[in-house]
Amino acid sequence: MAQRIAGSHFVFDEWSRGSSALHRLSPRTKLVLFLSLLVITAVWPQSWLLFGLAFALVLAARLPLFGVAARAALVLPFTLVFAAATWLSGDAHRALALLWKSYLSALWVALLMATTPLEHVLEAAAGFGAPRLLIDVMSFTWRYLGVISEQAWRMRTAALARGGERSFEISASTLAVLFASSYARAERIHRAMASRGQKI
Repeated sequence: MAQRIAGSHFVFDEWSRGSSALHRLSPRTKLVLFLSLLVITAVWPQSWLLFGLAFALVLAARLPLFGVAARAALVLPFTLVFAAATWLSGDAHRALALLWKSYLSALWVALLMATTPLEHVLEAAAGFGAPRLLIDVMSFTWRYLGVISEQAWRMRTAALARGGERSFEISASTLAVLFASSYARAERIHRAMASRGQKI
């Protein structure tokens, strides 16, 4: 229950609860599949053909095509800097390859996250021998981000209910209150889980 609440505002968490054939594949199978596709994308010069496969998988998983594509595009501002530097150095072909390969790689990651709950991905990674410390850090970071997201939504709703500005302004004091209240809420979730004897 706590995990559902913590992640309720993450659209990937909602998408990952689907019932398509891709959703029903075992997490280990999907982890191997998408890691293989990442490697193929990096080394295969004709990986333009993989775009068709990526979008076909999005449709087969009954996911919103524009939503997945838009979230994968979040990597482009970062890679654009390196692509621009490569372009200015005189290698336009490599600059373009850097852009579309990074975007395609982000699509594979988005597809994995949109069809598999993160806790299942981490369990699969642990089963393949990933360091336990790394798995725990990723898990707790994801949970705490969920708590922050939920608390920000509550604060925004409360501000609007009091007649505040429709655009929930972010300031230093707002962030301080957000993190303090998120920390307090995370402690309450921890105590509730511990009192029920759940593993934390």
